Amino acid sequence: MRLLVVEDNERVSAALQAALTRQGHEVIAAGTGAAALELLDQQPDVVLLDLGLPDCDGFTVCGAIRAVSPVPLVVTTARADPSSCVRALDLGADDYVVKPYNLAELLARVRAVLRRGRPAVPQAATTVDGEPADGPPADLILAGPVRIDLQERAVLVHGRPTELSEEEFAVLTALARQPGETLGFGRLAEEILRVRRTTLHGSIHRYMASLGEHLGVPGLVEAVDDAGYRLAGPESSGLASGRG
Repeated sequence: MRLLVVEDNERVSAALQAALTRQGHEVIAAGTGAAALELLDQQPDVVLLDLGLPDCDGFTVCGAIRAVSPVPLVVTTARADPSSCVRALDLGADDYVVKPYNLAELLARVRAVLRRGRPAVPQAATTVDGEPADGPPADLILAGPVRIDLQERAVLVHGRPTELSEEEFAVLTALARQPGETLGFGRLAEEILRVRRTTLHGSIHRYMASLGEHLGVPGLVEAVDDAGYRLAGPESSGLASGRG
């Protein structure tokens, strides 16, 4: 069995890898959410996911994995509060194990999720762009390659965690709620004022330029003459190519 261990604590990761290897399992490891998403290409049988990661919250990674793969996923975390467990399961985790755990129990839970199994493709009905037909959860915004977790204030672009300032996060969220539509300078200024009490009309261009650089996708944020800005729709700038 091939296990993907997603754990940023090197000591914990090394100990878990050694124990799993002694049990005869193949182990691949990731210390960040971005690395975990890349390692999905190696087709692990099960993902063991810690929630405390350095580049983004594990909840975001959990949702991102489930959006692209049916691989069984067991959250392994020190967070013992019921709300975290419920959130992880709602995002697609198959089980939730609180640290410190017994290795034998962890492996038993892994075997249990494998017995339950999953279909080769997600069961939920999907639209032509691959998203669930009934839409994402209320605290999740999907727009082209952009995935915004409002509760965790986390952003993924083409599956890569992206660090944004509060002002950039505010205007990106507003744009992503209406992809392809132009938001005027007045509306963008209002969004910035929600998190920054003073702003100048001219500073909007600076925030938008900074947002475009951080997203790292040319043409994703478009200036519309003197009207304002918009987030390119899926049909623009190659966003319908399936990269997200």
